Amino acid sequence: MTGAAVLAGGLLIAPVAFSVVEMVGYRRGHFGRTFWESPLDAKLDHVGQHSHAWWLMILPWFPILAVTTAGLAGLSFLLADVTGWAAFGVFMLAAEAWLIVLSLQNGTTTVAALRRAQTGDTPDWAVAVWQAGFVLERVWIVLANVAAVGYGVAVLRTDVLPGWLGWSAIVVGLAIPILVLLTRDGFPELALPVPLVLGIALLAT
Repeated sequence: MTGAAVLAGGLLIAPVAFSVVEMVGYRRGHFGRTFWESPLDAKLDHVGQHSHAWWLMILPWFPILAVTTAGLAGLSFLLADVTGWAAFGVFMLAAEAWLIVLSLQNGTTTVAALRRAQTGDTPDWAVAVWQAGFVLERVWIVLANVAAVGYGVAVLRTDVLPGWLGWSAIVVGLAIPILVLLTRDGFPELALPVPLVLGIALLAT
């Protein structure tokens, strides 16, 4: 149990290291609020000028997604509760949505940026891809936090972790989607606070 808890906990906190790399790309490429609120034409021009920083920001999300998924699978195994496994299933749906964004939107953005640099025009398909990516990013955040609520319930139903962690997961998992849906704003890291805290708790057990 202790070894499994350490493994699952280590996997759940591992995204912190990859997020540092992501942040380096974010800062180098100046991908702040001004970039995300600019028209698509301006976004593509910016990506074309900072393509290396763009990929430095995007690529760390693949290992982040992998280790978080593996860590939550380990947590579900430790909790040994149907609610935990249901929560894992919801997180897998969220991960699929985010994987589509990472692969489709962010990958095709580079292609669209190159096309725009060559022709001066933005491909029509790039607009549709970005619109779909915006929706799927919200799906990722909302479903990942719905899964967090499920893990909170599973913690309360078992004695693997302290009960206050379960309540905390439920409160945070409900608050973040409500905030994102009300403000129509958010960033993908909002899917990760609860798994990170649960990972720290596992390492402390």
